[in-house]
Amino acid sequence: MSLMKYFALISLSAIGIFCGACASPRPASGTIATEITRDVAEGTWALTDSENGLFNVNLLNDGVAISNWCKGADGAKGEHGTWKIDEGVLVMNWTDGWLDVIQLGHIGFEKYSYAPRVNRQGPPTSFGQAVKVLNYSAQWAGVWKTRSADPAYNNQSFYICLQSNGAAMKSIDAINTGCWQKQQDGIAIYFSDGWYMMLVRDGENVQATSWAPGVARTAAPTGTCPIAQVLE
Repeated sequence: MSLMKYFALISLSAIGIFCGACASPRPASGTIATEITRDVAEGTWALTDSENGLFNVNLLNDGVAISNWCKGADGAKGEHGTWKIDEGVLVMNWTDGWLDVIQLGHIGFEKYSYAPRVNRQGPPTSFGQAVKVLNYSAQWAGVWKTRSADPAYNNQSFYICLQSNGAAMKSIDAINTGCWQKQQDGIAIYFSDGWYMMLVRDGENVQATSWAPGVARTAAPTGTCPIAQVLE
């Protein structure tokens, strides 16, 4: 074999391998690794949206899916949907028309998202990695509902999104973003408008203690109220 033919054969082989890897953004189910089971699917996942922003999905054992994606019309109330395992692939259908698919692929868990009315047999609207959240943040990442300690809101109910990367958002107040971090007895939430909250778990119950902007955290709290994770 001449040297020129040898290099031509190598080039064609490399092109074939490259094209084979890039021919479809979604590998066929079951051809890459073990199929996803319900036990693997249940729990908390970290995903990214089409703008590469992180959000979490809580998959409950009754097929209910709760997302703390807060860029939609419902804001910090998150998104609701259902999930199932279809031939080893995790499929999530959301009430706003989006479809998310998670399966095992070349880079571990892979997520494919389809916008409403997009052909589900065609290319996805976006895709990326999916990560199962297994550390302490899995206990807190999600959507929570409580009542405001601010007298101006007259005990009004509101929602808080807590994301596994430490970001927080609430459904009241003009300045509604913040961050949260682990504390000895629970977590602390620092909102950008100056409100401070401590969430402490006592068995099945969680208590939210709030301090208004400007109130010393060593002083008496502005209010205390039960807070519950949204699970339906």
